[in-house]
Amino acid sequence: MAVSIKDVAARAAVSTATVSHVLNGTRHTHPRTRDRVLAAVRELGYSQNQAARNLARGTSSLLGLIVSDVRNPFFPEITAAFQDQALAHEMDALVLNTNYDAQRTLHSVRRLLGLQVPGVAILTSQIEPSVVDMLAQNRIAAVYLDLGKVTDGVSNIVIDYEHGIVQALEHLASLGHSRIAYVGGPPNLMSAQRRKNAFVSTAERLSLHAGPILDSDFTVKGGYFACSKLLAGDTPTAIVAGNDLTAIGVLHRAYDGGLRVPQDLSVVGFDDILFAEYTQPALTTVAVPRAEIGKVAFQALWAMLSDSSLSGREYRVDTQLVSRQSTRTPRPGLSISP
Repeated sequence: MAVSIKDVAARAAVSTATVSHVLNGTRHTHPRTRDRVLAAVRELGYSQNQAARNLARGTSSLLGLIVSDVRNPFFPEITAAFQDQALAHEMDALVLNTNYDAQRTLHSVRRLLGLQVPGVAILTSQIEPSVVDMLAQNRIAAVYLDLGKVTDGVSNIVIDYEHGIVQALEHLASLGHSRIAYVGGPPNLMSAQRRKNAFVSTAERLSLHAGPILDSDFTVKGGYFACSKLLAGDTPTAIVAGNDLTAIGVLHRAYDGGLRVPQDLSVVGFDDILFAEYTQPALTTVAVPRAEIGKVAFQALWAMLSDSSLSGREYRVDTQLVSRQSTRTPRPGLSISP
C-alpha cells in the first residue's frame, strides 16, 4: 500500500501537521525535528501529493510553457532549456502545443488557470487579445515572444531578426550576388513580416536587385513550391529563406531541377536548426540561440514572480550568421534555365 503522511508522522514521532510544515516550508521547525521527518520520508519512500503541496503553500510550483508546434525543430531546445531552468529552481513545467490554432491556445491558457500556475511562457506565433487579458486579470505572470507589450505581469522576448537578415544579405553581396530572391513566411505573422521588411530595406541599401519576394508557410513543402515559382522565371543567383525548413525545401527543389548548390544557386536559411548542419550541402543560415530563448523565458517569469508588483521588462536575443557550404561566388555569366 502507498505510504501516507500519517506513516511518516508515526515513524518520526511527530504530528502530521509537523510533517506537512517540514515538507512545504510553511513554518519554522526545529532542525532535529526536521531531520527526523526527512529521515522518515527517505526510509519509507514517501512521495508527496503535489496538489496537496500546492494547496498548503497557497501557490503552484508548476509553470506553463505554450509553443506553436512541438514537431517543429525550432522548439525542442527552447523547451529543454526552459525545463532545465525550472528544475534548477525547484519548479516544474507543463508544455502545451497549440498547432498554430488560436482556439487551442485559449484552451491551453484556461487549463493552466485551472491548475493555478503562477506564470506562463507563451512562445507562439499569434496571441488573441482575450488570452492576454485573461492572464492579466488573474495576475498570472506572462512572457511572450515578439508579441507582448511590456507592463506589470507581462515581459517580452524580442529576437533581432533584422540583424540576421542584414548579415545574410551582406554575406551574399560580398560574394558578388546581386540578383537575390526571398521566400518568407505567412504574411499574418509579425515575425515573418519583420524578416521580409528587413530584406527589402537592406537590399535597397545595398543596391541589390531584390526579388522575386514570395510569401510561404515556413514549411519544407512551402519552400519547395515557392522555389518552383522562382525557377519558372528569371532565376536569381541566390535565395534567402525566412526559416531553415523553407530553405531545405528550396534545396530539394533545386536538386530536382538539376541545379547545383552552391555552384548554380546559393541558399541561406534562418534559425540554424539541428538539421541545417547536415543538409547536402550544409546550410548557411542565421543562428537563433533557441536554448537562450528558453532560459530567458524562465528567467523573465522568475523575475516577475520574485517581485510583488510583477514588473515586466523586455529581453533582446541576438542573431548571428553561420557560414557553411550552401553559398559561394556566382559563376561569371551564369545563366540558369529551369
